[in-house]
Amino acid sequence: MNKFIITVAAIFMATFSSMMAHAATTLAEADSAYSRGEYAEAVAAYRNVGAEHGWSSQLYCNLGNAFARGGDYGNALVNYLRALRLDPHNSRALNNVKYIETKVYDSNRAELKGKKMSVDPDSPSFFSNVKKFIVQDHLSDTWATWAATCFVIFVVCVAIYIFTRNVLVRKIGFFGGFIFLGLSVIAIAFALTAAGYKSNEGAVTAAKTRLRSEPSASAKENPVSLNRGTRMVLLDSVPMQAGKAQWYKVRLNSDFIGWIPADEFCTVGM
Repeated sequence: MNKFIITVAAIFMATFSSMMAHAATTLAEADSAYSRGEYAEAVAAYRNVGAEHGWSSQLYCNLGNAFARGGDYGNALVNYLRALRLDPHNSRALNNVKYIETKVYDSNRAELKGKKMSVDPDSPSFFSNVKKFIVQDHLSDTWATWAATCFVIFVVCVAIYIFTRNVLVRKIGFFGGFIFLGLSVIAIAFALTAAGYKSNEGAVTAAKTRLRSEPSASAKENPVSLNRGTRMVLLDSVPMQAGKAQWYKVRLNSDFIGWIPADEFCTVGM
C-alpha cells in the first residue's frame, strides 16, 4: 500500500513538474516574441499559455501589452480590465488603462469636428461607486477573509462576556460581539456579491464604428464615429445564434447609446 502511494505521488509530481516546465517554456517564448517586436506572435503565445495553464492577472496584463504594442487598443483595454478583475491592485494594468483611455478620448474628441456632443463617459452615481467598491475594488476572497476575521473577534468577545466578571469588560464583550457579528454577516454578503459579479463593460475593437439605433446594418447611424479602445457599458445583446450574440447594445453617455455589431466590440466577460 505504501509503495502504491509513493508511486502515485511520484507520478503526480513528475506530471506536475512537466506541466510547469512546459508553461515556463511557452511563456518564455511569448516574452521573447514580445521583445523582438513580433506582437501578433506574442498575442497567440500568451493566449496559448492562458488556455493551457490558466490565466493570471499578470498574464492578462502581458497580453494587453502585446495588443497595445500592436496598435489594438480595444483588445488591450479589455485584457487590462480582465487583469484588474483578478487583481484590483495591479498597478501596471491600472496605469495602462488610464493611458489608453486618455489616448482614445483625444481621438474621439477629434471626431466631433465641432458637433455639440460629448465623448465623456457617464459620471458614476453614488450607488455605482459603492457597487464598484464592493465588487470591483475588492476580491470575494478579501471579503471572505474579513468575514472570518470578524467572526473570530466575535467569538473572543463572547468568551470575554462569559468568563469575565468585570462589568465594564463584560459590556465591551457584549456590544463588541454584536458589532463584529454584524460586520461578519455584512462581509459574507459582500463576498457572495463580489463572487457573483460579472463585468458589464467592454471596448470597441474596430478601427472606427458608429452606433446604430437598431440591431440592423441598415439602421440609422450616430453621426460621430467612435475609435478603437472606447470603453462602454454593455446594456443588452441580440439575437443569440449558436450561443453567441450578433449585436450588442452599449452606452458611453446620453449622446452615444445604441447597437454595435458583436465583431466590433469585445466584452470583459468576467
